[in-house]
Amino acid sequence: LPVTALAAGQNTVYVGGVDLAGSHDNIVYATTNESGEVITNGADANNYNIKWDGSTLTLRNATIKKELEYNDESPLYITGAAIGVINQSGDANLTITLEGTNTIEGVSYGIRVYAPSIGSANLTITGSGTLYVNSNQDPIYVISSNGNAALGIKNAKVTAKSSYGNGVTVQSGNSENSSASLTVDGGSLTATADSNNVSGIRFQLGTSGTGNGTPTVTVSNNAIVRANGSAGGITSNSSTEVQYGTG
Repeated sequence: LPVTALAAGQNTVYVGGVDLAGSHDNIVYATTNESGEVITNGADANNYNIKWDGSTLTLRNATIKKELEYNDESPLYITGAAIGVINQSGDANLTITLEGTNTIEGVSYGIRVYAPSIGSANLTITGSGTLYVNSNQDPIYVISSNGNAALGIKNAKVTAKSSYGNGVTVQSGNSENSSASLTVDGGSLTATADSNNVSGIRFQLGTSGTGNGTPTVTVSNNAIVRANGSAGGITSNSSTEVQYGTG
């Protein structure tokens, strides 16, 4: 982990190329400007577009147009992402709460939550606001190399649009017991992939070939899911068909 993530009781999220290390007792605030830059100077509890308390990232009318650029100290697996969380030694978890209208655009990748070694990867997007993510590749990517991967949306309205990759990708590990799941409880998810041979929503079980895990989609509480891509709306590489259910 980066040094900042090892500070006692603090966790790090990268937003707009800025590492925010915070905790329940040390909340970090930032603002965004018209250029989509993330600025911590001058931000506080009364003036912020971004709030990080170590587990929940609050976006309040935020505009993010910058990404984590590569350097010798940046985590390789989330380089290029507008929002990124990585845990090399356990579960990678991120909750995003939306307030107002929020935008991520002009970046290589949108939101990336990655557990590259052990553990599961989980992204939850909640709140009464909206989020529009328009990136070159992978607007929303949740990936675990050896565990389960899950994306959950509750009440929020999320739009993911990709120029070249899948709109939304949920990738679990190589184990036949691993699962990749999408849950939308209220609100909506619109996932669009514009290029060839990509999907609106893609479940990837394992790192290559055909996986044996179970991909699931659960929609409840009057939620709406729209998925469009040349390879299909919702696709999977698993030998088990996508399981659909309502909550």
